[in-house]
Amino acid sequence: MKYMAAVLLLVAAMSAQNAPSTTKGRHLDIPAISRDANGSIVSIVMSDKDGHPIAQGSGFLISKNGQVVTNYHVIRNGRSAVIKFPDGTFFAVDGLLVSDEDHDVAIIKMHGNGFKALTLGDSDQLKVGEEVVAIGNPLSLASTVSNGIVSAIRTVEAEGGKFLQITAPISPGSSGGPLFNMAGKVVGITTSHLVGGQNLNFAIPINDVKPIIGLCVSAIAVPFPDEPEPVTKEQTTGPSLAETLQWMVRSSAHASDTSFKSASCCPTYDGYFHILKEDNSCHNFEILTVVTFVDRDKNSATAMLTHVFNLEDMDPANIEQEHGAITVNTTNNQDRVTLEIDNAIDVDHLISHQLISKKVLHQGHADFYVDDDNNYRNRLAEAIKRAVILCGGKPSTF
Repeated sequence: MKYMAAVLLLVAAMSAQNAPSTTKGRHLDIPAISRDANGSIVSIVMSDKDGHPIAQGSGFLISKNGQVVTNYHVIRNGRSAVIKFPDGTFFAVDGLLVSDEDHDVAIIKMHGNGFKALTLGDSDQLKVGEEVVAIGNPLSLASTVSNGIVSAIRTVEAEGGKFLQITAPISPGSSGGPLFNMAGKVVGITTSHLVGGQNLNFAIPINDVKPIIGLCVSAIAVPFPDEPEPVTKEQTTGPSLAETLQWMVRSSAHASDTSFKSASCCPTYDGYFHILKEDNSCHNFEILTVVTFVDRDKNSATAMLTHVFNLEDMDPANIEQEHGAITVNTTNNQDRVTLEIDNAIDVDHLISHQLISKKVLHQGHADFYVDDDNNYRNRLAEAIKRAVILCGGKPSTF
């Protein structure tokens, strides 16, 4: 029996090695595949709102008018992108055409025309043991060529469906690059490697991507998703959400009546704010601001401005400090903002005297004026950021 088992294993191995090729009639060598693909494989550099590079990946052209295929995770974070060719030329990116987060695929539009596109193959014809070639930009090393075989074809529903397991090496920065068969046609998108594994790399079959590519015909470029970076272990260490919210509530109460004051124009005003939170969840977070105005004739009026929003709808990257205020932006246009004013001072009066911004009366934006204690203001801003991160905050669309 042991002998028969050994024979069966040997036969299986020989069958894999002699699997029929999908490249009948045309078989290129690796230098020829690399040469033919030159000018069609690019590096994608994503930048944040300040123009600072934050991510780099690979992509490849599928049309003369600048449609570039890559992984969704390459363009997930960041607000803008540029395309870099191996010869050092750069092109701006108009935006995102279509994407499928589940399959980790995105197609972006590069500004310009007359580009060289790659030819797509048929990934359904791939056989285990067949030779493949990957070209990408690992760690920004342009046009890096590696080869290997298809070691398995796997289905992982939790990760989006079918994957090609390959032995061609993949490193950070390779994501989004093309995987070629030996006819020089694209049969996959290199997407990931298994950390801790020995040469365990994966690609998305190109046939799973073709329906997404078909949507580009009528697509118009839109802004990038600009999602926040995933929460790291370091960000989640320290005070819990409940502890953070309790500190914010207690601290804001202690700051009452000393939060902000102005006598730079008439009318003068002073007031305070309270953070109101009944429980320790991420929902219905309230900040109540009370402002008392006094005009030249010593007439006074009080305005109460209440913001109600969810912490998971706030953008941790857009919690800023300027001129003694903490500014936040939210993504949910259902945020409730109410304004109650007594006596004769109305909303138009407050806006005309720049005491309350027009933005603050609309969903998605709020300014909270804090006292001159810079240390307290810094701590409060950091506490809000931490609470937002722990609640899974996402980028603002406002």
